[in-house]
Amino acid sequence: MKEREGESEVLIPLVKILKYQEYCELTLKNDVKDSYLVLYEHDGLYGYHEGLIEKSHSVVVEMRLHGVTEVDVESHELLRVNGEKVNGVEHKQVLNLSDDGERWEGDVLHKQPYGWGVLYDKDNNRVYEGFRIGDVNVCYGRSFYPENQMVEYEGEICEGMRWGRGTQYDRQGNIVFKGEWMNNEQLSKRVVVNEENQFLHNHIEELIVSNNSCNGPEWSALDLSLMPHLRLFEVGDECFENVNEMKLIGLSMLERVVIGRESFTKQKNERLLKSDPNRHFCLKNCERLRELKIGCDSFCDYSVCEIENMNRLEVIEMRELDERICNFKYASLKLKSDYDGMK
Repeated sequence: MKEREGESEVLIPLVKILKYQEYCELTLKNDVKDSYLVLYEHDGLYGYHEGLIEKSHSVVVEMRLHGVTEVDVESHELLRVNGEKVNGVEHKQVLNLSDDGERWEGDVLHKQPYGWGVLYDKDNNRVYEGFRIGDVNVCYGRSFYPENQMVEYEGEICEGMRWGRGTQYDRQGNIVFKGEWMNNEQLSKRVVVNEENQFLHNHIEELIVSNNSCNGPEWSALDLSLMPHLRLFEVGDECFENVNEMKLIGLSMLERVVIGRESFTKQKNERLLKSDPNRHFCLKNCERLRELKIGCDSFCDYSVCEIENMNRLEVIEMRELDERICNFKYASLKLKSDYDGMK
């Protein structure tokens, strides 16, 4: 019985992830306006972890592993929670939150904030106006400077953080920043990955991996197909040693891939080097890619190198001119194309 309980402890989170990913993919298949999603990897399974999806100009969906919330910003209506319509919400309620005078005026369910409303502090100042479930601000709202009640931020929110499109103001009402946010920070489309920063999202255009990074056992696979805006993928030296499967598939914006020395190689001793049948490299259907450069001794123990339908690829370089080549030393090489002019 204990063994079954242990198995369920592993399986239940995995089932939640798979259901969440299925719901997320179904939502994205519709003609959505935009999305701001964080990527995760779990035992080689890639998906979206949390974030926002703009289904239309007014409908916003906040997605987290423990819940999905859908709202209409224009009508201030809470549409669905976890895919189901919410019944029993009481509107225009006053809910006391503390003995000090903090209160919520708006939608309430089960004696907690549940929808659109206004949050006041103990001095009767507006702190927040927007969607809130329990003690967490969700989807969309505006926060205020307590001393003068000017708007500090107005826009999209994910689990209490600035996320998606929004505008930050100073205390005089002047715009400080208007644009895209993620994780409470201005959205950066150029991301440098190292041991301290491994925050990946679906708006990355330039992904730079620092030397000696991403060598932990959690990096068993690398699939960048969930980054549709990616233009540059650059990896330093000695990275991703435990990655068994590397996929660059269907990245229509990708133009350049540069891999440093001794990356994607687990066995660094050439005398002990042998082919690993589980290690595959796949580059496929990246219509704008022109350049693929791979440094010496990278992908040494990979058994398959597959390059397919790369009709604009002009440069494949796998070492410096004065170096021996050890890339894909034991791999079978597959070059395929549907382009009629390719010989």
